[in-house]
Amino acid sequence: MRGDLTRLGDVLAQALARLPGGRDLADYAVWGHWEEVLGPLLAPHARPRRLRRGVLVVAVDDSTWMQELHLLKTELCARLNARLGRRAVRDIFLVLGEPPPHPTSARGAPAGRSG
Repeated sequence: MRGDLTRLGDVLAQALARLPGGRDLADYAVWGHWEEVLGPLLAPHARPRRLRRGVLVVAVDDSTWMQELHLLKTELCARLNARLGRRAVRDIFLVLGEPPPHPTSARGAPAGRSG
């Protein structure tokens, strides 16, 4: 009986693959892996904004961190793609600007309000 079971993640991946644009939707798993790939030092300073045609646009809060991420672009692409199991991110384009807050930092407070 145990051999007949299929993991839900596998079922969802197969369903996404059959949808038009399903692969593009699956690429957005990058957001879920972002903090783990960057680590606790870099992640607070950079946030992905969009992924289009394999180019991940990342907002960085300071030019010093932008330089650091620029030096790590190849490694970050490789680590993100390893997490996704395919080559979804072929390049990272860095822009200077305030990264959006992490989704978990807004929990408990309605949007537009502080404490």
